[in-house]
Amino acid sequence: MKTLLQASFLLVGDEMRLLRDGYILIDGKTISEVGRGKPPQAERRIRREESIIVSGLINSHVHIGDSAFKDSGFGKSLDELFKPPNGLKHRLLKNTANDIVLKAIKDTLFELLSSGTTTFADFREGSIAGVRLLLEALTTQKIRALIFGRPNDARETIPQSSLADINVLLQAVNGLAPSSPNDVTDETLRQLSRLAKQHSKLRATHAAESPDSEKISKSRGGLTEVQRAIDYFEANLLVHLTYASQLDLNLVAERGVPVVVCPRANASLGLRLPPVPEMLDAGINVCLGTDNVMLNQPDMFREMEFALKAYRMEKAAARSLDPMEILRMATINGAKALGISEETGTIEEGKSADLVIMDLNRSLRNTQDLPTALVHRAGAEDISSVILRGEVVYDRHMGKRARAKTSREAI
Repeated sequence: MKTLLQASFLLVGDEMRLLRDGYILIDGKTISEVGRGKPPQAERRIRREESIIVSGLINSHVHIGDSAFKDSGFGKSLDELFKPPNGLKHRLLKNTANDIVLKAIKDTLFELLSSGTTTFADFREGSIAGVRLLLEALTTQKIRALIFGRPNDARETIPQSSLADINVLLQAVNGLAPSSPNDVTDETLRQLSRLAKQHSKLRATHAAESPDSEKISKSRGGLTEVQRAIDYFEANLLVHLTYASQLDLNLVAERGVPVVVCPRANASLGLRLPPVPEMLDAGINVCLGTDNVMLNQPDMFREMEFALKAYRMEKAAARSLDPMEILRMATINGAKALGISEETGTIEEGKSADLVIMDLNRSLRNTQDLPTALVHRAGAEDISSVILRGEVVYDRHMGKRARAKTSREAI
């Protein structure tokens, strides 16, 4: 069935062009036509007055497995909280019952949707058992998930006895993601890369997140953590690069490796802002993530607002970020980085109908620059509905009932 959706404004295409009084024709799960003026025929016609429709947001890096431990250890260092195998999060995961972790993950899936995220990429600890827990949670909430798994025995070299388990893991995930090159050996990075490529899976890792990451890495083999991630692991997605050198950035740009930055997480840990302007100016595809749920709400509107304002602070960055740059970081850039830009990331014909309908009568009322306002002041409270693959998966008026199965009749 074809559904015609009309609104006061649409934000369309890679360039995020503002289209007044536009329409979107949805044919099943797919956008079949975008335009303005006289609309085409459709079995169902819905007009959302005083609304803007934007593409579903993409959270390119999150750890939702830690959702049961919000604010645990706030004020502790990066290593104290997250260094495997004995960081606080690892101890909490080890000593917390699966049913508690599962319920918290389900809650976070709803939080993602209700704040406009239709796609997320999760780094999941616990090897296949951890992945299966997330997959179970995903049966209760419709959202697009890309899962990056992590084997348990991957520090020195991967023992022969673990290879079968890793192959099972790779069949269930979209990618492989060791915590960081500094947490494993060069040989393990090579092994994991070979295994991932055999299964045609993505390869992602954190890198250059801490001030001493380069020193630690060079002491082991003369290369920076970023160099090892690219040369040995052959990463096609890097996370953070908070303390990457200019040489690191040059290498990342030369190899065409996309980068996910998580500025609020860096701030929560007392770290510096990642060099996003330098990355963008070097031609690197930069996207946004909210990182660990222990640290932050997985809310991309909060992430966008923080990035806009933080990079305007004196001496905090090489230059400020343009609101449209940030919007792209939260949508199409993430889709490109995750290899799904043909499917989602923008409002365009032929793509999945992944849409966020936002009310212009709340925070966005009286704005003189609507695209800027989406980054600068919009929030989850402005969202009327979220649509994934042509189906309403969240509606503000449905509240908690939207956690369960919802109907397209709510469009």
